[in-house]
Amino acid sequence: MKNTISQKNMKRIIQHAFLMAYFIIFSSSALASDKWQELWIRLKHATYIQTGSGKTVIYDFFDPNCLYCAKEFQLERPFVDKGQLTVRYVPVGFLTDSSFGKAAAILQAQNPQEAMKNNYMELLRTGHAAISAAAATEATHSALRQNEQIFINTGATTLPELVYRLSDGQVEVFRGELSTEQLDLLTSGHRLDN
Repeated sequence: MKNTISQKNMKRIIQHAFLMAYFIIFSSSALASDKWQELWIRLKHATYIQTGSGKTVIYDFFDPNCLYCAKEFQLERPFVDKGQLTVRYVPVGFLTDSSFGKAAAILQAQNPQEAMKNNYMELLRTGHAAISAAAATEATHSALRQNEQIFINTGATTLPELVYRLSDGQVEVFRGELSTEQLDLLTSGHRLDN
């Protein structure tokens, strides 16, 4: 199961989707490959919360109110703890009216990694995010908007959204929840089927 984007933000995403569809329709597979490489470069400049130091690196887009993102976080933990996986959690805030403020609160927390973890644990336990929305500073507001633009450029409309690079340099996107078996494959350097 996947969370869907609120109707309030759908118009903006549809506009971006039309632009992305135009690009995809009129590009060759080589250009599409270049697009994913450019995405990887852009992701390195995204605002993210990193956990782990494993050889396999994934960018995991998340919304603080996304239960499926919380489940993905929980599933990734053993791979992070075993040193197999580096996860760069890229916050976006659009699933509900409180999402943007909650994403801002996580980024502006004294320990963003701990704030994200506590939020996820409460979300898994009760179905409700633990963190309260905060007013975003100008820098945080800009960072979240940039993250949202990168997310839209992946062509995504749902969360979780994972971007990873294989050992041959090929950049791939996986939409939805991963299983433990898929994480085993990924940390072993294999491509995932979506």
